[in-house]
Amino acid sequence: MIDELDALTEKMTLLSSQLRQLRDENQHLRTQLASANVELDALRARIASAMQRIDSLLEKLPAEAAETAPPQGA
Repeated sequence: MIDELDALTEKMTLLSSQLRQLRDENQHLRTQLASANVELDALRARIASAMQRIDSLLEKLPAEAAETAPPQGA
């Protein structure tokens, strides 16, 4: 009976240790995810800004130049 209780105590200690480890890892992953989301938002904002600049530059191109330009690769 004592041996069974000792074995159970050992298993509970191991389980508790694994639980702590998984909680720590989960918290670390949540922190990484939050950082990645912040970076993703910043990159999306940069892309949107670049697209606006490109659109603005395209609007400034003379219409004639775009129409009379030879096709690329010709």
